[in-house]
Parts: sequence; structure tokens; C-alpha cells
Amino acid sequence: MTKRVYLLIGVIALVSVLMRNELLFLISILLGLVAAAAQLWARYCLQGVTYQRRFGSTRLYLGEETEFAIEIVNAKPLPLPWLRADDAVPGGLHVATQQVEERPGGRHLVSVLSLRWYERVTRRYRLQALRRGAWTFDAAHLRSGDIFGFNIQRATVEAADTVLVYPRIVPVTALGLTARHPLGDYRSPRRVIEDPLRMMGVRDYAQGDNFRHIHWKATARRQGLQTKVFEPSANRPVAIFLNVNTTEMYYQGYDWELREYAITVAASVARHLWEFDHPLGFYTNALMPGSARHVRIRPRAHPGQLEEILAALARIDEGWGRWPLDRLLQMEATSLPYGATLVVISAVMNPGLAQTITDLRRREFGVTLLTLGAAGPAAPIANVDTHHIEGREEWHDVAALELA
Repeated sequence: MTKRVYLLIGVIALVSVLMRNELLFLISILLGLVAAAAQLWARYCLQGVTYQRRFGSTRLYLGEETEFAIEIVNAKPLPLPWLRADDAVPGGLHVATQQVEERPGGRHLVSVLSLRWYERVTRRYRLQALRRGAWTFDAAHLRSGDIFGFNIQRATVEAADTVLVYPRIVPVTALGLTARHPLGDYRSPRRVIEDPLRMMGVRDYAQGDNFRHIHWKATARRQGLQTKVFEPSANRPVAIFLNVNTTEMYYQGYDWELREYAITVAASVARHLWEFDHPLGFYTNALMPGSARHVRIRPRAHPGQLEEILAALARIDEGWGRWPLDRLLQMEATSLPYGATLVVISAVMNPGLAQTITDLRRREFGVTLLTLGAAGPAAPIANVDTHHIEGREEWHDVAALELA
């Protein structure tokens, strides 16, 4: 309500007094009451109004659907004749409703409704995952006003909700790997591998024991170095190393489809190995969101390990990998358990990476190399199980498959 309206009402009241016109004076009083009521209504219309999103699940597989609901509450005695809520829909998600408007800045879910005093309204939709990624619903924008439409108030609800969409997972046979032994038949020189997650006792420290396995409390009690003794594990740990770069140099850019193919390979191999109870770890030269560190998930057999790996794969953005893959392998190999198998997935193959893989094999690590696209070793690497996965056409075939 502008000042001109109040000025006009005042003029009408003054004219009615000068003309001694009772009807015109009553009209001016009525207009003044309406204007005051409209202004008060607009001032308090959005107070006590809350906007909240609810998800059936915030972690989805590619193509999966879940329930998505918005809840709007008017927690005050003043009713709202109309309310409009605009909520931007992330690009990798789809809301099945005709209330989504296409705009230059993206798609928006628009809800228009009226609310009585102390009323709660819930609207439910179906949310579908279209693309891998971490998709965030940012702030929602509310608009309302008086019943006459004279005044409009706006408010922003600062609520961020993130939905993770896992990468596509396909059977390893669709990648050209064997279902029974996708990592080959490498055997460790030791008959069994100790499981660092299952300690069964302590013994005196012997030369050559891992210094990290010293049991300091037992050492203090017995006044002599004691080392932990672990139960043997039938399944050797596996560490997956993913190279998110598709070219050797930053200025060469990257191939989006080839990167997504590499991420799908990593997710599919991880899922397959997890089903065979391998302690599983994951490393990539992509940076963790909001951090200057690369992604590092150490091998373990925790029930939530696969979900953590898939979540890390979902969060890989379009940035460039911080370090070359051969440097990442050199940094992390020192912390891997003896006898671990390394699955190296890369669309870039160069002499430095080949030499690093050779060095790791000499240190009695099992190594499986999965190359994509144009990558591939110029010559076979000794004692390394190598598989080459093709590029763009094969990615289109894999993308058409259903989830594993």
C-alpha cells in the first residue's frame, strides 16, 4: 500500500467534510479501514509460516524413484488467502508433476495454495534420479499478501537438502570381466592374510613386525614390546584406485562420457567384490568437496563400506584430479596391508604409471589394471592382469543397461 493511496483517502475524507456529504465520509472511513487491514495483513502474513522438505530416501541409485514431499505450516491465527512457494529443482533430479516451470535459471517447483489458521498442508510427489551426483535443493522462496492483493511480502527459507545419486552399476560381465575371477588368479606368497580388524591376542615383538601393530598398553604392563596378533582372513583386501582425468594435461580438458564410464567401472567392480566379502577400499585423485585432500577410504569389511564408496563416487564433480595417478599410488601404497590387491582404473596410460605399477608388483601387491578409451600399455606389464575396456560406443551400450 503506497503513500499515495492514503493521501487519496485523506483527500476524499477532507472533501466529504467540506461538502458535508455523509455518504462520501463513510466511504472514506471504509477505505481507510480496508487499507489499514490490508497493510497489517501483509505485514504479518509470512510470520509463523514454515516450509520443509521430506524425502523417502536421500540416497538413490540411478533411475530410482522415491517420495518427495513439501510441508507448509501456518502456525498463527491469521489465515492466508494465498501463498506461493518457489523451489528450484536440481538438474539431475526430476519431479513428476505439472507444477514444475521451466525458466532460464533452471526448473522450479511452484506451489500455490491457501492456508487457514493453524493449518498444515503436505503435498507429495515422485522424485526420480536422472544423473549421478550430489544434488542440492537450495533456499525456497515464499510470497504472500493481503486478500485484496494490495501488498506482497517475500521471504526466503534457508534450507539446503542434498540427495545423492549413486553411479550406474552394471554386471562386471558387461565390462568384459569374468564374474568368477574378475581380478585374475594372483596369490600372495603367504598362505593367509592377517585381518587387522580382528585381533585375537598379543605376543613378543620380533624383528620385521609392523611397527603400527605394537600394542602399547600390553607393552607398558609387561615392560617389553608386544605386538598384536590377528585372526587370519580368507579374503585379501582390495583397494580400488580411480583416475578421474581423461587426458594427461589440464589444458586438454576431459571427456565427460569417458569419466562417467570410469566411475561406472569403479562402482560395478566395488559392488561385485563386496558381494564376495572382500575388505574394500577406494582412492581417487579427485578432491573431497570443500577440502584440499583427495578421496581416501581405507580397506575394511565394515557393513557400510560399500555405501561409503558409492557416496564418494557420487560426489565426484567436474574438477580436475589434483595429482597424477602414479603419484597417488606411491603415496597410498605404504599404508596398504601386505598382500592387498590394487585395482587401477584409468583412461590415461603413460610410462610413469606403468613403472609405478611394476614397482608395486615387485613389492608383492597384486595389481589388476583396467584401461579405458584410448589408454593401454604399449607393452604388457609383467605379472599384471590387464583388461582394456573400450570407449564411447561401449559406454552408450552400458548406459542402456538396467542397474545390476
